[in-house]
Amino acid sequence: MTEAPRAIHPRPRSVRDLLLAPATRGVLLATSRDPDAKLTFIVTPPPGTYPNGPVAIKIPATPVAASAIRSETRMLLDLREVPMGSMAQTVPQYVDTLDSDGLPALVSTALRGTPMSIGYHHWLHTARPHLVATDFALAAGWLRRFQMATAGERGRIEWAAEVGDQLRHRWPGHPHLAAALVRLTSADHQLGVQEVARTMVHGDYWFGNLLLTDGVISGVVDWEAGAHSGWPLRDLVRFALSYCLYLDRHTRPGHRVLRHRGLRRIGFGPGITYGLLGDGWLPDLVRYYLRDGLVSLGLPPDLWYSAALTGLGEVAALANDDDFGSNHLDLLAGLPLWPTDHHGQGAGR
Repeated sequence: MTEAPRAIHPRPRSVRDLLLAPATRGVLLATSRDPDAKLTFIVTPPPGTYPNGPVAIKIPATPVAASAIRSETRMLLDLREVPMGSMAQTVPQYVDTLDSDGLPALVSTALRGTPMSIGYHHWLHTARPHLVATDFALAAGWLRRFQMATAGERGRIEWAAEVGDQLRHRWPGHPHLAAALVRLTSADHQLGVQEVARTMVHGDYWFGNLLLTDGVISGVVDWEAGAHSGWPLRDLVRFALSYCLYLDRHTRPGHRVLRHRGLRRIGFGPGITYGLLGDGWLPDLVRYYLRDGLVSLGLPPDLWYSAALTGLGEVAALANDDDFGSNHLDLLAGLPLWPTDHHGQGAGR
């Protein structure tokens, strides 16, 4: 007997067409309550719908989310024009745009892997130096290859000045704005005399967006904050700051964070201050990661602190959540202009 031919389903025009098709199988992967809230599904569509099997679909819940999806769509289209070699397998490929009640929903290839955040939140993961060092090495290695593949023309670094303008626009009248701007001005004095090759930028390069399979990065997802040509320091710093931010997540308020001497869960973001200015194996690792990343970009390693200050300002300026952004602004305003001598001095101090 010959096997009956499989039904070929027409290409869907809307989210409803895809999700409600009889042969569709899927799982809700993520949702949020942010101003740009989205629903993310991993879907195995009916045979013949899309050629490459399972897809990821992002469905906007608000017009703000729709704008973010349009931005990610443009970024994915730009990425597929770049000769990235084997790295292309770690980046979602644009597949389709569907209608979702008048808003665009993005369909892209589904990447394999487990978010690095799963391991991060395992008991004592961030208390074990070899596990943390592996996370940083994986993030640094992928980012270095990505920046080399997408490097363009060199230009004077205007990142800190741009972030200062963004802060003024976002937080006029904030009680700590002036102090934050002083720190960004200091950072601009150090960074602004240097040149670096502009690259493609992910824009939200934190451990929750890195997928791991068999000990390697198999995917980097959520490109809605990306830029076709931007400052590569953004991604470098964002990973370090986000990794430090949640070090105290599983510690009771006021208590010491296990195996991180000098770090207690007090106030917002003590892990960031600890990671940049503290003593111990993790602060040493953070500063090494930042210095090494700067060197790979052809920049002096002593600029690590200026880059970190600017990265904090960028989170304060661009965060979706006002409280999250304001807390980062407060944190930036409270940091010293310079790291203490044994942590390395900024260029030209």
